[in-house]
Amino acid sequence: MVSGAARRGGIGRAIAARLLRDGLRVVISDLERPMDTHPDYASAAATELEEAVAELGGLGEVAGFGCDVRDTSQVEALFDAADEHFGRVDVLVNNAGVAIGLAPVTDLSDEDWQVNLEVMAGGVFRCSRAAARRMLARGEGGRIVTVASQAGLVGQPWLAAYSAAKFAAIGFTQSLAHELGPHGITVNAVCPGTVQTPLLDVPGGIFDTYPRMAGITREQYERKLLRSIPVGRYETPEDVAAAVAFLASEDAAYVTGAALNVSGGQTMH
Repeated sequence: MVSGAARRGGIGRAIAARLLRDGLRVVISDLERPMDTHPDYASAAATELEEAVAELGGLGEVAGFGCDVRDTSQVEALFDAADEHFGRVDVLVNNAGVAIGLAPVTDLSDEDWQVNLEVMAGGVFRCSRAAARRMLARGEGGRIVTVASQAGLVGQPWLAAYSAAKFAAIGFTQSLAHELGPHGITVNAVCPGTVQTPLLDVPGGIFDTYPRMAGITREQYERKLLRSIPVGRYETPEDVAAAVAFLASEDAAYVTGAALNVSGGQTMH
């Protein structure tokens, strides 16, 4: 199961594609309707779920269901639907996320703070709890992988809400790894850097906010940003998907509680 996987060009869709190519049957989820608090931001994901299922269906067995990870009842319904459709969930990938509230803390609204925490910390909690309950009841192990961020390893300016949510997700990953390790269930996170997805270009996103805050043009900011990445290019969704696929595989059976840095060296930790 991959949450937040509908958006065209996004990390979640790339992860789903990679897992399908690796031979897994995949359930994807995303919003069924635009987010009430940020309708313009979330509308793309809310309208692309059917398209994503059609596109990914050429790679293997895939099903798609709507789910807002802020809502426990929707999360439970998602897992019930996955169980009914494919019989079980062996791998959970917590990918649902937002990139809003990029602002100085003095300008950060309660609403944007709460949305970040509810989606990226609360969503990880709710989905992981649902998966863990079912994996433990089945008694055959499993994999839980969370897409965190380099901003969950090192705090960055104007990303306080996002960073807080990702730090929380990594701390939760470590705690859950302790609890589930004895049962053959591994729990890990991946920490991407600057990933070339449509979220970079949304109003209020990285390429809108950071140049403006720094008083430079977008072109100047991008040149500066690329100089900070030792491998010399932006990360692709497929780069993240490869790391997730490893942690979901049997090759990673002895890896748990990790926050795998996949940032091209932009952050070293």
